[in-house]
Amino acid sequence: MKKLLGILLVAMFCIQAQAAEIAVLDFRAAILQSNAGQEAAKAPRQQVDQMKARLDKENASLKEMAESLKRDELTLAPEDIKSRRQAINEKQAQLRSMVSAMQQQAQQMEQKLIQDLTPKGEAALKEIIEERKLDAVLNRQAAIYTNGSVDITAELIEKLNKEN
Repeated sequence: MKKLLGILLVAMFCIQAQAAEIAVLDFRAAILQSNAGQEAAKAPRQQVDQMKARLDKENASLKEMAESLKRDELTLAPEDIKSRRQAINEKQAQLRSMVSAMQQQAQQMEQKLIQDLTPKGEAALKEIIEERKLDAVLNRQAAIYTNGSVDITAELIEKLNKEN
């Protein structure tokens, strides 16, 4: 009798699990890949490109300083070598600081972009959930395995693009 009850319970859970409609979604990717996301990202992308150009210029300057020291090292006085090495070390520290600040600024711009577009994304997602009668939507990165047919990221991008 206990075996039968156990089998019946397992069967009920299996039936209930099969009845649930579950989808996965990469919300961040959907927001950024939508037309609105691409348009909103143009200005921040230009800023990042400008920061990268400045960083490349500073990197070239550092490289020139190092090459100059290497070239002149045999003819310089020890105190001149020391001061040049110190200048190179300071430049390297400055560059590391610039890289860190640029990465942080780029990350903040992306977060603001996503924050600004989230209400539209959530509204479109709610429509998809209602249309498909979904019981659960999981973050795609949290899923270990999914069948491609349950990924609604492209569907959300399409819906966001239609709304513009």
